[in-house]
Amino acid sequence: MKKVLIFPAPLLIKEITADQQNDYMFSLLKDEMALEWIGDFIEVNALNKSDYCEEVRRMIAEQKPDWVIAAGESATACINLHQQKKILINPFVKWGDLNNVPDYARLHTYGFFGALPEQEKSYELFQAVYPNASWFVNAPNLSLIDVKDIIRGIINSMI
Repeated sequence: MKKVLIFPAPLLIKEITADQQNDYMFSLLKDEMALEWIGDFIEVNALNKSDYCEEVRRMIAEQKPDWVIAAGESATACINLHQQKKILINPFVKWGDLNNVPDYARLHTYGFFGALPEQEKSYELFQAVYPNASWFVNAPNLSLIDVKDIIRGIINSMI
């Protein structure tokens, strides 16, 4: 059985309202229920926010999963893990992330992007280097549950 770590998008809103918190928690619950069959969800909101990227990378290095599935800021933290099979949902991509990407990373990195303007820009950069990229023009708030069937297909098809 493949070891899969799932890093949902963390809650990063500084002055959060009760409605925003409820929306986040409900979305997180839906994602966990939809993907519980595939791997272990990481409690990302318990990680140190000032060193968030390093904390995510440290956990991956320690646990050595076969696959990493990550969304939002978690996906951004994983983009430069070139020796890791990964599925990224809405990572924020910069030009510097695209330098010296080895063939292994090109073949084993999947990126899915929603239709928000900043996600469209990240998609355009990402797809210039990674062939496994998709932009969901009708899903501005793309989440893990939206691509669960695609994730299942990718994980099951790869050895």
